[in-house]
Amino acid sequence: MYHAIIFTGIDMGDTSYFRALGAYRIRTELEAQGYNVKVIDYFHSLTNEHIELALEKYVSKETLWVGFSTTFFNTSALLQDRHDFFVNLRKRFDIPFVIGGAKAMVEFLDFADIFVTGYADDATTAITHYLAGKDTNLIFKDYKGKKIVDSNHSYDRKDLANIPVIWKPEDGITAQQSLPMEIARGCIFNCAFCNFPLNNKSKFDYIRVKEDMYAEFMRNYEQFGTTNYWFMDDTYNDSMVKLELMHEVITSLPFKIKFDTYVKPELLVRWPDQIDLLIESGLRGASFGVESYNKETRQAIQKGADIEKVLDAIGSIKQKSAGQVKVQINLIVGLPHQSEDNIRASRERVITNPNIDLWYWYPLLIHSKEHHEYHSPIDRNPEKYGYKVHHQKRLLKTTLAGKTNAWMTVWKNEHMNAIKAGKIAEDLRNMDETYQKVAGWACGGLTSLGLDLDKHYSKNNGLRNKLPTKMLRENKKVIVDNYIQTVIK
Repeated sequence: MYHAIIFTGIDMGDTSYFRALGAYRIRTELEAQGYNVKVIDYFHSLTNEHIELALEKYVSKETLWVGFSTTFFNTSALLQDRHDFFVNLRKRFDIPFVIGGAKAMVEFLDFADIFVTGYADDATTAITHYLAGKDTNLIFKDYKGKKIVDSNHSYDRKDLANIPVIWKPEDGITAQQSLPMEIARGCIFNCAFCNFPLNNKSKFDYIRVKEDMYAEFMRNYEQFGTTNYWFMDDTYNDSMVKLELMHEVITSLPFKIKFDTYVKPELLVRWPDQIDLLIESGLRGASFGVESYNKETRQAIQKGADIEKVLDAIGSIKQKSAGQVKVQINLIVGLPHQSEDNIRASRERVITNPNIDLWYWYPLLIHSKEHHEYHSPIDRNPEKYGYKVHHQKRLLKTTLAGKTNAWMTVWKNEHMNAIKAGKIAEDLRNMDETYQKVAGWACGGLTSLGLDLDKHYSKNNGLRNKLPTKMLRENKKVIVDNYIQTVIK
């Protein structure tokens, strides 16, 4: 008997996947309130028949709502492509559908009854109380006849000190799998292009207590043999206090862990001691937000440290770890003062840097205030940064066979426009594929699929030319098939 059923995606293509933390955090909190919750993973691998079978199996007269997470991996596009199916599904089961996550777009997912914007921890608890007929201070805002719960202002739990995520044997966790873990929430920085939530967070707020984290590491190890983690903080190294605390917790464990995470490279320049703390704690894959090599651009977007010092710090991580830390950098096309010429000049520096294993070019997105909850400084005041914008509705092809409607913010500045930035980013990604190794975030996903990184990773060639893609696909199929057989059928 379940009061809520949540579908969530963990798919990242043929060779990688991650568990989605949010649904399991919601389950942990709701079960502490006396409700029973079923989380169903692998949404991207489920057919319509699988989804129907799952609901037939788990829906009962006590079920209050069915939820869908759209935070990552194009779940929103998938829901749009199956729009008519979900319309009929909603009618058939006659249970409120709740959609949450970063891509919970009312415009295109109109078969749902309630939408949650922002963090859903306390919001879903309030929704569940409301649907159960209990007293609640739940506040809805109406948008085109749909109920929206604005969790950021009313229901967002900001104190993470004692909030564990409890995984269960029924979740199908394997020993090699990388589990997500949140150490602190929100970001303390204000990069001009970024719409990560600040939450009015100061430097030392919201860090979980060490006893709670130690207990979570031990519980996961004792239940599943877990030693691989994905630390989900927007900026894992945002303070020395956090890194010293994590170093103390991790090095006190009776086993070693490895983890992948976001690292702000400018802070390695400010606090060089962070490098040793990260390596000694078990850093395996790091994703660095470099964004641009151009000095004027970096100043305009508030990235701080000189690019040469940033690259030296990244090189120190690579060298001090004897190449064990796999480095990914992220770069953006379309930022202020960027021209196609200086972007392509930066590319030459990227592909010749032996300390960088993987890089990814993203086009700049300026988010519409109508369709997004969080907004970057550029979103809020594009003219200040030299952009002219207008909103255009257009058809975008999805990862599936069909097409889906989506809002795109169209912009231009003195050097380029949104369409050109997208084409340049795609061009660079295609050009550079043969140069790149596999690193950063990919490490956790590959480990989850049974790849031994120490065995397969070559100092000179990385993983790109040696990646046992067939083996990984076969492993993934076995994992998904087993999950469907045990959880759904």
